[in-house]
Amino acid sequence: MGMALLTLYVALASPLDELAERMLSAHMTQHLLLMLAAAPLLVWSKPVPYLIWAFPLPLRRAAAHLWNRYGLAKTIHLIERPAICWAAFSGVIILWHVPAVYRWAMASEVRHVLMHLSFLGAGLLFWSVVLEPSGRRRLGYAPAALFVLSAALLTGLPGALIAFAQQPLYQGGMSLPNPFGLSALADQQLAGLIMWIPMDLILFGVAIALFGLALARPSPTIGITRHRHAA
Repeated sequence: MGMALLTLYVALASPLDELAERMLSAHMTQHLLLMLAAAPLLVWSKPVPYLIWAFPLPLRRAAAHLWNRYGLAKTIHLIERPAICWAAFSGVIILWHVPAVYRWAMASEVRHVLMHLSFLGAGLLFWSVVLEPSGRRRLGYAPAALFVLSAALLTGLPGALIAFAQQPLYQGGMSLPNPFGLSALADQQLAGLIMWIPMDLILFGVAIALFGLALARPSPTIGITRHRHAA
């Protein structure tokens, strides 16, 4: 939990946030920290039960009443389906990096905050599928590996397109001049590389680890065969 909060601080409240007002590459680093570091750390630490018990009993009862009365549990259950989690993760990355949508978000502080919240929320959904305990997994290790691998292939594409673009796509999105003297095109190419290579390395690494866990688990068929021979 502490590491998750520290990562959120670095992404949103440290000098990186001020730098992101000037550099697209710094802004891209914020996105990666939210989706690939803060989100999995929050999922792994499972802070929700502790946060709930921090509230007084009357507030907890009121929240439980609203939860049951308005069917919020069913809504959450629907949102947590793996297909929706995958679509949210991939869709948020693709949507916000459409140049026109990005410039629209950066023109308003409220829309900018919405962008960051959507990155974090989509990351939480995605990693909730990937990091589930073995006894309560919505996807087995092999399907989860394909879940991650397919997301990596799709979400890496915008980064590659941004890195290889021959003209600035996000002019007008940065409100202040670049502090390191990089041209808009050089900053954009650096941002594309940050989005493309580190994201793919992390996601491919997770997919390989999940495939390894799938191969390490004993096959039910083999177990049945051994039991019959022993009998």
